[in-house]
Amino acid sequence: MLRDNWKFTYTAARLGEGADAKLKFHEERFAFWKKHKEELVAEIRKDGLEVSEGTALGYSHPKSRDYERGAKVMVRNDLKDKLDECMEKLAYHAGKKHEYAGWAQVLKANPEDRLEADMEDWLFYFGNN
Repeated sequence: MLRDNWKFTYTAARLGEGADAKLKFHEERFAFWKKHKEELVAEIRKDGLEVSEGTALGYSHPKSRDYERGAKVMVRNDLKDKLDECMEKLAYHAGKKHEYAGWAQVLKANPEDRLEADMEDWLFYFGNN
Protein backbone atom coordinates (compact mmCIF):
# COMPACT_ATOMS: atom_id res chain seq x y z
CA MET A 1 0.00 0.00 0.00
CA LEU A 2 1.21 3.50 -0.73
CA ARG A 3 -0.09 5.11 2.43
CA ASP A 4 3.24 6.88 2.92
CA ASN A 5 2.43 8.84 -0.23
CA TRP A 6 -1.15 9.74 0.63
CA LYS A 7 -2.02 13.42 0.60
CA PHE A 8 -5.08 15.04 2.11
CA THR A 9 -6.43 18.42 1.20
CA TYR A 10 -7.35 20.90 3.94
CA THR A 11 -8.17 24.56 3.94
CA ALA A 12 -5.67 26.78 5.68
CA ALA A 13 -8.48 27.78 8.04
CA ARG A 14 -8.94 24.16 9.15
CA LEU A 15 -5.20 23.72 9.70
CA GLY A 16 -5.25 27.03 11.59
CA GLU A 17 -7.82 25.55 13.97
CA GLY A 18 -5.42 22.71 14.65
CA ALA A 19 -2.57 25.17 15.21
CA ASP A 20 -4.76 27.12 17.66
CA ALA A 21 -5.58 23.96 19.61
CA LYS A 22 -1.91 23.00 19.82
CA LEU A 23 -0.99 26.56 20.82
CA LYS A 24 -3.57 26.48 23.61
CA PHE A 25 -2.21 23.14 24.85
CA HIS A 26 1.36 24.43 25.01
CA GLU A 27 0.24 27.68 26.68
CA GLU A 28 -1.49 25.63 29.38
CA ARG A 29 1.54 23.38 29.87
CA PHE A 30 3.82 26.41 29.97
CA ALA A 31 1.64 28.03 32.65
CA PHE A 32 1.62 24.76 34.64
CA TRP A 33 5.41 24.45 34.58
CA LYS A 34 5.91 28.14 35.32
CA LYS A 35 3.74 27.85 38.44
CA HIS A 36 5.50 24.63 39.42
CA LYS A 37 8.88 26.36 39.02
CA GLU A 38 7.79 29.31 41.19
CA GLU A 39 6.62 26.94 43.94
CA LEU A 40 9.85 24.99 43.72
CA VAL A 41 12.00 28.12 43.91
CA ALA A 42 10.04 29.17 47.01
CA GLU A 43 10.70 25.75 48.55
CA ILE A 44 14.40 26.00 47.72
CA ARG A 45 14.56 29.45 49.30
CA LYS A 46 12.67 28.20 52.34
CA ASP A 47 14.52 25.01 53.20
CA GLY A 48 16.38 23.61 50.25
CA LEU A 49 19.83 24.77 51.27
CA GLU A 50 22.18 22.60 53.29
CA VAL A 51 25.48 23.51 54.92
CA SER A 52 28.14 20.83 55.04
CA GLU A 53 30.98 21.57 57.47
CA GLY A 54 32.72 18.23 57.25
CA THR A 55 33.40 15.69 59.94
CA ALA A 56 36.53 17.37 61.33
CA LEU A 57 34.65 20.43 62.56
CA GLY A 58 32.50 18.18 64.71
CA TYR A 59 35.41 17.40 67.05
CA SER A 60 35.74 19.38 70.24
CA HIS A 61 39.15 20.80 69.19
CA PRO A 62 39.34 21.10 65.39
CA LYS A 63 42.66 22.18 63.90
CA SER A 64 43.05 25.49 62.05
CA ARG A 65 43.45 23.62 58.74
CA ASP A 66 39.98 22.12 59.28
CA TYR A 67 38.51 25.63 59.28
CA GLU A 68 40.45 26.59 56.14
CA ARG A 69 38.60 23.92 54.20
CA GLY A 70 35.47 25.84 55.11
CA ALA A 71 31.87 24.87 54.81
CA LYS A 72 30.00 24.15 51.62
CA VAL A 73 26.52 25.41 50.85
CA MET A 74 24.58 22.94 48.73
CA VAL A 75 21.11 22.94 47.25
CA ARG A 76 19.30 19.68 47.92
CA ASN A 77 19.94 17.54 44.89
CA ASP A 78 16.30 16.42 44.56
CA LEU A 79 15.18 20.05 44.37
CA LYS A 80 17.92 20.87 41.86
CA ASP A 81 16.76 17.96 39.66
CA LYS A 82 13.14 19.14 39.85
CA LEU A 83 14.17 22.68 38.98
CA ASP A 84 16.18 21.39 36.00
CA GLU A 85 13.09 19.49 34.82
CA CYS A 86 10.95 22.63 35.15
CA MET A 87 13.43 24.66 33.12
CA GLU A 88 13.57 22.00 30.38
CA LYS A 89 9.76 21.84 30.18
CA LEU A 90 9.47 25.64 30.11
CA ALA A 91 11.99 25.84 27.27
CA TYR A 92 10.19 23.10 25.31
CA HIS A 93 6.70 24.57 25.69
CA ALA A 94 7.92 28.13 25.05
CA GLY A 95 9.40 26.95 21.75
CA LYS A 96 6.23 25.09 20.80
CA LYS A 97 4.08 28.12 21.69
CA HIS A 98 6.19 30.24 19.35
CA GLU A 99 6.07 27.63 16.59
CA TYR A 100 2.29 27.10 16.69
CA ALA A 101 1.58 30.83 17.07
CA GLY A 102 3.54 31.41 13.86
CA TRP A 103 1.67 28.69 11.98
CA ALA A 104 -1.68 29.98 13.26
CA GLN A 105 -0.85 33.47 11.95
CA VAL A 106 0.21 32.25 8.52
CA LEU A 107 -2.76 29.94 8.09
CA LYS A 108 -5.32 32.50 9.29
CA ALA A 109 -3.87 35.05 6.87
CA ASN A 110 -4.73 32.67 4.00
CA PRO A 111 -7.92 30.92 5.18
CA GLU A 112 -9.26 29.90 1.77
CA ASP A 113 -6.04 28.40 0.43
CA ARG A 114 -6.16 24.65 -0.02
CA LEU A 115 -3.10 22.77 1.13
CA GLU A 116 -1.99 19.17 0.81
CA ALA A 117 -1.07 17.48 4.06
CA ASP A 118 0.47 14.07 4.65
CA MET A 119 0.25 12.00 7.82
CA GLU A 120 3.08 13.90 9.55
CA ASP A 121 1.37 17.21 8.79
CA TRP A 122 -1.91 15.91 10.18
CA LEU A 123 -0.22 14.70 13.37
CA PHE A 124 1.52 18.06 13.72
CA TYR A 125 -1.79 19.94 13.74
CA PHE A 126 -4.28 17.42 15.10
CA GLY A 127 -2.40 14.55 16.75
CA ASN A 128 -2.66 13.77 20.45
CA ASN A 129 -0.22 15.72 22.59
